[in-house]
Amino acid sequence: MMTSHERVDVAVIGRGLIGSGAGRHLAESGRSMALIGPGEPSDWNASDGPFSSHHDQGRITRIAGRNAMWTEVAAHACARYADIEARSGIEIHTPRGVLVSYPDAADWVDRAEHWGSDAHLVDPDWVRSETGVAIESGLDIAFEGAPAGHINPRRLVAAQTRLTELAGGTVIDDAVRAVERRNGGFELSGGFGSVMADRILVSTGGFGSELFDWKLDVERRARTIVMARLADDGRIPSLILDQPPDDRVQEVYWVPPVEYPDGSVRIKIGGNMKDTIFLEPDELVDWFHGDGDPAEIDCLGNNLRALLPDAPLGDVTTQPCVITGTPTGMPYIGMVDDGIGVAIAGNGSAAKSSDELGRLGASLFGEAGWDSGLDPSLFTPQFA
Repeated sequence: MMTSHERVDVAVIGRGLIGSGAGRHLAESGRSMALIGPGEPSDWNASDGPFSSHHDQGRITRIAGRNAMWTEVAAHACARYADIEARSGIEIHTPRGVLVSYPDAADWVDRAEHWGSDAHLVDPDWVRSETGVAIESGLDIAFEGAPAGHINPRRLVAAQTRLTELAGGTVIDDAVRAVERRNGGFELSGGFGSVMADRILVSTGGFGSELFDWKLDVERRARTIVMARLADDGRIPSLILDQPPDDRVQEVYWVPPVEYPDGSVRIKIGGNMKDTIFLEPDELVDWFHGDGDPAEIDCLGNNLRALLPDAPLGDVTTQPCVITGTPTGMPYIGMVDDGIGVAIAGNGSAAKSSDELGRLGASLFGEAGWDSGLDPSLFTPQFA
């Protein structure tokens, strides 16, 4: 823990996937920095937050993306997984492959191939025989091999945090409760005391709006995930599916069976309900104290059983999460005030690419400035 009023060049507020990635890149650039954010609550129902949806065992990773931007940031992030694992000593990546069934699946293949990925179109019969997944929508289906698969977000944050510390950065396992301009910089305070920073990067997900006068134009979309007990037979890849059998949801995704902290092995399914629940900042804690949306739980369960008709699915657990979305569908990465930058709003697609998105956030504070071939205007923050 830092002593009160120790001053750093940059403080990152938020130790989730993007924030911890930014913290690592800032620390490894040689800057004096602090990465500040709480770990997972020991008892969600007894905590008043902030919460995070990265407290989870599996997120899809792949190079193929919905557009060129998402494909490029994923390619750069995936290329660094092995280095992060080797230097942190923490395993984060399982290259199991991914199925994508979308009207423009061929375009996903083209974008992935541009970055050297092993992606190609497959037919429903191949999918059923090789993976046990029954896709009957009639849409094209792409399969992308390694490095596509899944990552463990809990371990990724732990790895990024460890590398931040190894590079000389300071990590504070606590929440920032107030930010004030003072002495030409910012005083960040909380249960840890206070820290002075010349500049700050905000990467707080759906939380943190109470810390600042400015408000970003974001949606806090309530989501529910369903986790069904299922032994891992090594056949099931990750999946993203448009037009699922139970069409109350626009699309579904799943992560293959992985082991959870209680020792159970479960497949996790989620999606984008057509009747989305939008949350205000003061509704977030109550949402995270619950078990999710019953209609969404029912819909996701129906889709899981339809897509895996032969799988011996066991008991089900559920968990609430929140996606921070933007009107552009792109993350916000840029300066929003004098000395304040943001790297926020993953639109439900950021986990796999979080190291690259964090690197772009860190580059806002570098002498060379924006460090990417991507147009920075793609990420321009918009205000409410």
